Amino acid sequence: MANDSYRVDLDRLDEVVKKLNNVLKEMQSASGKAKSGTHLPAGSLGKGFEEENELRQTHDKMKEFIETYVLKKLEDLIDDLQKKTTKAHGAYQDQEQGTSNALNSGRPSAHSNYS
Repeated sequence: MANDSYRVDLDRLDEVVKKLNNVLKEMQSASGKAKSGTHLPAGSLGKGFEEENELRQTHDKMKEFIETYVLKKLEDLIDDLQKKTTKAHGAYQDQEQGTSNALNSGRPSAHSNYS
């Protein structure tokens, strides 16, 4: 019974890493679309009215804000989470292998430190 009290499903962690990679790819695609697909050239809103330039400048500021403070931050967050999940997966996998080797050889595990 004590053996079942502590278990990490490495397949699930691997699945999380794969899903995070897919989310990151989608975010990078959205970021690319935001950068290249939202250009507002001069005259595209019409000509001959004074607010046209102000509207384009406001659009450019909002576009930059979305790229820098929304999409980039989300990409960085997802990338960080993916890297940490991959690292945790590797650590658990190493611990599991060390424990298995120790049990098979009758010696205590060399991976007994959880730092």
